[in-house]
Amino acid sequence: MSKKLYIKDLKVGDSIFGEIFAVKSFTRKASRNNKPYIDIELADNSGTVRGKIWSDDIANCEEVEEGDVVEINATVEEYNGPQLNITNLKKIDKYEIGELQQKSQFDIEKMWADVKKTMDGIKNPHLKKLLDNVFDKETTELYKKAAAAYRVHHAYVGGLLEHSWEMLKMADGVKDHYPKINMDLVNTGIILHDIGKMEEYVITTTIGFIDRGKLLGHIYMGAEKVKENLPKDMPEDLAEEIIHIILSHHGEPGMGSPIRPMTTEALAVHVFDVASSKMNTAYNHIVGDYGTDKYTPYIPQLETELYRSPYLSEETNLDTPF
Repeated sequence: MSKKLYIKDLKVGDSIFGEIFAVKSFTRKASRNNKPYIDIELADNSGTVRGKIWSDDIANCEEVEEGDVVEINATVEEYNGPQLNITNLKKIDKYEIGELQQKSQFDIEKMWADVKKTMDGIKNPHLKKLLDNVFDKETTELYKKAAAAYRVHHAYVGGLLEHSWEMLKMADGVKDHYPKINMDLVNTGIILHDIGKMEEYVITTTIGFIDRGKLLGHIYMGAEKVKENLPKDMPEDLAEEIIHIILSHHGEPGMGSPIRPMTTEALAVHVFDVASSKMNTAYNHIVGDYGTDKYTPYIPQLETELYRSPYLSEETNLDTPF
């Protein structure tokens, strides 16, 4: 079966009959007066949309779970952006997966070529050998396609590569301003900081956790992978510095890192990681169909709403957006 309508094209007031989406979440809940309803999130390759199945329609909807593909009848209503009122839902087995998977808007091979150019420019022979050891053919293909997150930022095919590529571009702007910083360490740290995410998530119709990834987390698994691939003649202090970057890139224990950044290079990787993830989160909310004309809904990861009114124009990179 082939899709006819994509989430990016949904408009309030539309009626949907027999359209196909992937299930990102499916949760049974109860209203204040104890009536059952289902909170659901659906996805296709253009984005995600929230939906509700109210008590009167639950009997017309099959029980499904994350990753299933469904065919629905619904109307599009307004609730902090488009929301589906689903009246009929059934699981299907025949679909085109490319119609359902979100992927990076940037060319994956071009991004990888830029990252590879940075890798080839690493002067330190031990760091260069470490990258060569890590990036065999299989790892390279996984790295190019992996997601950078389950939901929040760069959560799509090619997201891990895009996130690292974005950070490398940010790092390029500081090398002249801080001439003593070790850019080989910074760039190697950026390329490897989220390497554990290849084993944390699995991408099918949606992004899900691998059991090992959920139990151990990408920071531990990334440090483990780097340690396993260290060159035998690599100086111990250099090995410890690159592993320190992996372990500290979330910045603090409350955010998942067992230790805070304690080198300038580790702090740089942390700052670029935060900047890339927050900018991606913010931009996707600003340009997406979220919220009223002026503001997005509250975004927990940013601890704020975003003012999007100036950005509703089709024009890009305006010098005077207000």
